[in-house]
Formats: sequence, structure tokens, C-alpha cells
Amino acid sequence: VEAVTTALDGARLAHIAAHGRFRADNPLFSTLELADGPLTAYELERLPRPPGCVVLSACDSGLSGVRPGDEVMGFTSVLLALGASSLIATVLPVPADLTTELMLDLHRRMDAGALPAAALAAAQRGFAATDDGSAQATAAAFVCFGAG
Repeated sequence: VEAVTTALDGARLAHIAAHGRFRADNPLFSTLELADGPLTAYELERLPRPPGCVVLSACDSGLSGVRPGDEVMGFTSVLLALGASSLIATVLPVPADLTTELMLDLHRRMDAGALPAAALAAAQRGFAATDDGSAQATAAAFVCFGAG
């Protein structure tokens, strides 16, 4: 967890591939399960410098909860409030094998110069061209938040 938060500090691009768990009762305690334990959305609030673009290929990592006072909370709200320009994350559970394939295509497109939102949309269209409904559902679960 410490190594990941250190690496996120001011990174131009960060990608965390992990298991995710959204906590509707307290969205700031939603977690990304890392090798040595959970990383919570709350812990990311302490980053000194925001990462530029973050990709979270973890189930439900793009979900947010609305708390009293209409405050939106979760990984998305924390990272965008810190100043991250964009976040690509899922709003549904996703299978690892198809997610890996989609993420590889996403990164190829970003490496070629596409902005995150355009790279995601193009990768999703590529999946939509397949005959496999589960591939299409996986692709549709990813959303780009922020300036993209």
C-alpha cells in the first residue's frame, strides 16, 4: 500500500489492477485489494500531489456514494478533487481476462497519443465488434471521468 501511494504521488499516468470493493455505507472506505492489504479511497486524500491520469481496473472502482449534504464520495471524487485530470474506472464487476485485454488495447492507444477518453472509446468499440456479449459488457463497464 505504501509503495503504491508513493508511486501515485505526482505520477503522469498510474494504473492499478486489483480487486475492488465499493462500500455504500462509507464510500471513503471502499478498497483496492493490494498484495499487503487494502488501499482505501480515504488514504488517497493524503497524496501531496495528484496523479495526472489514473486507470483503476478493479471492480466497482468508479462507483460513488452520495452522503448527507449531497457530498459525492468514492475513488472518483477523491482523485478528481485532488486534481487528477482523468480517471478510467469500472462501475460494475468485471472479469480479469477480458479486462486485461481491454486495458492492453487502452494503453496501446494512449501510448500512440490518444487522450484517455478517446483511447477508452476506441478500445470499447473494438470490443463491441466482437460477437461475445461478455466482452461488450466488460467494455461498457468502464467510464472515463474528468477532462479525459
